[in-house]
Amino acid sequence: MSFFKENDARMHKFTVKHLLLLIATGCLLYALPKNLLLGQLSSVGMESGGLRSFFASFVGSFQSNVIQENRYLLILDGLKTTVIISVCATLLGTFLGALVCFMRMSHNRLLRDLAKVYISILRGTPVLVFLMLMFYVVFASVDINPVIVSVIAFGMNFAAYVAEIYRAGINSIDKGQTEAGIAMGFTRMKTFLFIIMPQTIQRILPVYKGEFISLVKMTSVVGYIAVQDLTKASDIIRSRTFDAFFPLAMVAILYFLISWILMLFLEYVERLADPKSKRRQIQSA
Repeated sequence: MSFFKENDARMHKFTVKHLLLLIATGCLLYALPKNLLLGQLSSVGMESGGLRSFFASFVGSFQSNVIQENRYLLILDGLKTTVIISVCATLLGTFLGALVCFMRMSHNRLLRDLAKVYISILRGTPVLVFLMLMFYVVFASVDINPVIVSVIAFGMNFAAYVAEIYRAGINSIDKGQTEAGIAMGFTRMKTFLFIIMPQTIQRILPVYKGEFISLVKMTSVVGYIAVQDLTKASDIIRSRTFDAFFPLAMVAILYFLISWILMLFLEYVERLADPKSKRRQIQSA
C-alpha cells in the first residue's frame, strides 16, 4: 500500500515539473523568428547552427524584456505588490467574513438584514467596479495609498464570500453536538470554540482554498487605480519593447507559481486539520 502512495507522490511531482517544462518550451518557440520556426528547423533540424539561432533569439527576448534598463526590477516590485495585496486582503476578508457570518446567524433581525444586504451587494457587484468606486468615490477626497484601497476593496469582497462559506460549514454540523457540549458543562462560546469550530474549519478549507486562489488572480485588475502590480509591470515593459507575448507569458507563469505555492501551503494546512491524516501519521510512526 505504501508503494502506491509513494508512486502517486512521484507522479504528482513528475506532472508539475513537466507542466513547467511545457510552458517554458512554449515561450522558447514563440521567441523564435517565424522563418526559423517554419523553414530552418525543418531543414537544419538539430544542427548546431539551428540551436544557436534558437537560443540566441530567446536570449535576445529575455535581454530586451528583463535585463535591459533593469526591467526585472519592475517585475520584482509588481510581484511584491501582488503578494502584499493578496495576503493582507485575505487576512482582512477572513476576519471581516467571520463578523459578517456572526451577524448573518444572529437572532437580532436588524443584524441579519444588514449582513444579507452586505453579502448581496458585494457578491452582486463586479470586483473591478467596486475597486474603482472605493478609489475614485469613497476615498476620492483622502490622500491614501492605492495599495491600501486595494486591500480594503478586495478584503470586503472576499469577506462576503467567506461569510457564506462559514455559515454553510457551521450549519453542516449537527446541532446535537452543541447540545451535548452544553450538557457536559461547556458554555456556548467554549462549545463553539472547541467542538464546532474545528469541524467547521476542516469542512470549509477546500472551498476557502478555491476562493483564496481566485482572490490572488483577481488582484490583476489593480492597475486600473494606478497600482503597479505584476500585470501593470508587464504592460509597462510591453509599451517599451513592443513585445506582447514575452512579458505576458512571464507574468502568467509567475501567477501560476504563486497560486501553486499557495495551493501547496493550504493543502498542508488541510492535512493538519484532518484528524484522519493525524491518525495515519501516528500509525506510520
